Amino acid sequence: MSTFTPEDRRQLLRWIGINALIGVLVPSFYAFESYWSLEGLSKIWDDMLYSFLMSMGISGAVGINERILDKRFPWLEQPIKRFFAEFIGVSFFGFSAAFIMSTLFFTLFGMIDYHDFPWKTLAETSLIPLYIGYGITAFFISRGFLNRARAEAVRAEKLQTEKYRSEVRMLKDQLNPHFLFNALNVLTNMVYEDADKSASYIRQLSRFYRYVLEVQDEDLVSLDRELKFCADYLKLQQERFGENALKYRISLQGIEQHKLPPLALQLLMENALKHNRLSEEEPLEIVIEEKEGQLSVQNNVQIRSTPSDHLGIGLSNLVRRYELLKSAAPEIKNNSGVFIVNLPLFKA
Repeated sequence: MSTFTPEDRRQLLRWIGINALIGVLVPSFYAFESYWSLEGLSKIWDDMLYSFLMSMGISGAVGINERILDKRFPWLEQPIKRFFAEFIGVSFFGFSAAFIMSTLFFTLFGMIDYHDFPWKTLAETSLIPLYIGYGITAFFISRGFLNRARAEAVRAEKLQTEKYRSEVRMLKDQLNPHFLFNALNVLTNMVYEDADKSASYIRQLSRFYRYVLEVQDEDLVSLDRELKFCADYLKLQQERFGENALKYRISLQGIEQHKLPPLALQLLMENALKHNRLSEEEPLEIVIEEKEGQLSVQNNVQIRSTPSDHLGIGLSNLVRRYELLKSAAPEIKNNSGVFIVNLPLFKA
């Protein structure tokens, strides 16, 4: 059994108050001067009462019609049926409410002879309020449709956000697992040669994976943090290949506080190491610099004799992440032996 809650009472009082205000204001459209004296108000108080009763009847009828149709014919699911049902419902309920309120009003003032009931007159009198009912319905339709559309848009956005986060997490999880095994192999050999160097290597490796864990749920990170992480990654790789085989230079001015997708630089570093040969005789040189408001990552091209089985997966991963962030895609070029990726940056 439903109960009449305090909120229901507040809504009822608000509805009565709004209709009372409408009843008071409607006569001002044709008898504005009557509002400035008690004598004038005494001449239009019955008009105010009539307007109040009509407003109550029409708004109540429209409200009942909306409640019924919201359950039977939701706008977004069945718009055509709802449109015709609105017209039929308002015509029936609105006309009935106007007819009843007119009868009530004229009865209160002793203006109806029930032995000769004025059906035609009351029907004609009820038509004008019915037209107003159509206007109120149009308002309800607009509000209801927009509210439902907004709710659907919010729901769709939440679903899209959840899908985005899930997909980004999946893309982040595609970090090359061989990196860890290679790092541990380097560490195994290093332990027997230099304890201090091994400890430094372990600290760098620890910082690397701590950062990976920290950014798992972040959409963007500051460029400054990403650069520090990238430097740690490259130092770890230098321990593996040698400082003379892998060289890098980072040259940035004034854009360190911008943002970009986490692990984007590591992905590009990994891509460069995966597809290019490097040695002291043929060092791989990586340059990270700012160009026209973008982050430019470059390396000389020295294609391996045995190409990687996963050619292009890393770059497609990165492009997809920018697409999910609704950003311009990274620009990828291979110019005269120099591979270039320009990453759009996000303002902090």
